[in-house]
Amino acid sequence: MPKNLAELARAALTAKHAPGAATSRAVPLRLDSTTKAAVVDTCIRDGLGFVLLSHRRKDACFAEELYFSTRLDDGSWTAAEHLSGGVMGIDPFNARDITEILSGRSSALFGESETDLFTGRPKAEDGYELLRFIELLVDKEVSHLEIESTSPDADAGRSPIHKPLISQVALLALFPGERFTIHAMGREGATSYPLGEAYELTGSDLGPVVDLPT
Repeated sequence: MPKNLAELARAALTAKHAPGAATSRAVPLRLDSTTKAAVVDTCIRDGLGFVLLSHRRKDACFAEELYFSTRLDDGSWTAAEHLSGGVMGIDPFNARDITEILSGRSSALFGESETDLFTGRPKAEDGYELLRFIELLVDKEVSHLEIESTSPDADAGRSPIHKPLISQVALLALFPGERFTIHAMGREGATSYPLGEAYELTGSDLGPVVDLPT
């Protein structure tokens, strides 16, 4: 049983990559006598794992905390480190709160931040890169996000990535120079279909998030 937020973040990454692991809806977990926290979403990029957590503060406001970890050669994860945090303004597991914010839309930009982080990638200057983190609110009917790379060096034949969701808040991490088109998708049986507007997400040196016409 995790005893703090850092342990919860690492446990989320470990569980995600365990043999036979399946995606399930997030459930708040009591860490101690006062702290009740939940994994809102996870995002894995090039051996780096990012976990968005939510917890209720002593003033009753909900706060979010972003943690990251590095995957080792044996597949395990290092101890999670805190990147950023702040008041969310809503309960991320209250469908009514999210429905009011969406106002009929299938998805909406909820948060954006940038952090200079050691990635160790060959193209990184001195090993560090400015990563951009995007949070999207999605309607309860959205089952997953379809992510299509439109970066200048993208493989034209690569199929879109399907990102499953564990809550109505989706976390995405972008490296500099990356560009992705994001579609919120519904599912009926084995058939997926787009819901509402698409978003063009860009890395730190390519400008802000852009709504695309549908």
